[in-house]
Amino acid sequence: MFSLTSTFDDEFEYNGKVIRLDLAFDNVLRVFELLEDDTFYDWEKIDIALEILVENYDDIKDLPMQEKSELYLYIFREFIDPRDNKKREEEAGGVIKKTFDFKKDAGLIYASFMAAYHIDLFEMQGKLHWQKFLQLLFHLDKNTIFKEVVSIRQAKIPPANKYNKEYREYILKMKRLYSLDESLEVVDERKTVQEIDRKWDMIALALTRKAGGKRGNS
Repeated sequence: MFSLTSTFDDEFEYNGKVIRLDLAFDNVLRVFELLEDDTFYDWEKIDIALEILVENYDDIKDLPMQEKSELYLYIFREFIDPRDNKKREEEAGGVIKKTFDFKKDAGLIYASFMAAYHIDLFEMQGKLHWQKFLQLLFHLDKNTIFKEVVSIRQAKIPPANKYNKEYREYILKMKRLYSLDESLEVVDERKTVQEIDRKWDMIALALTRKAGGKRGNS
């Protein structure tokens, strides 16, 4: 929990060793980018992530991979993930809609920090703590470009009627412009569901025909 009466205690004891963390915001973001990089195996990602985050990595570099995995998960849950355990459990039961991406929205975040706080994030690399960065990000003014884009992504597409054609087209246009999935075109939610159902029907029909063919050849 974020508190103004305490400092960040970025170290803990693990198997008799004191693990010291470097949680500058740019280090954490590098780990996020690493996790999305398909050129590495999962075990390589964990090892590199620990090398980025742990100041005294040499003290743990020879640990078995299973222990490194447990160590990484502990660091992520206790020091990086801003949600508390109760919120994690609540979100695990439903679909969480992604409204921003640190990599794709990097320019928006940079510009918004400059506009709202006069903070140049490039100059703060290695200095600004991850938890401080999160508080500043989550509480940006609603008029900053980052918050405006997030609001557009969260906005519901109104059902079409004769009064809202221009507004509805504007929302659709903005959602397409700022979509996090560049391969998808934002369409009416009802049509989206229908399209998914149609594709599943085609797959089911193909499987039925294939199964029928096999029985006929036996």
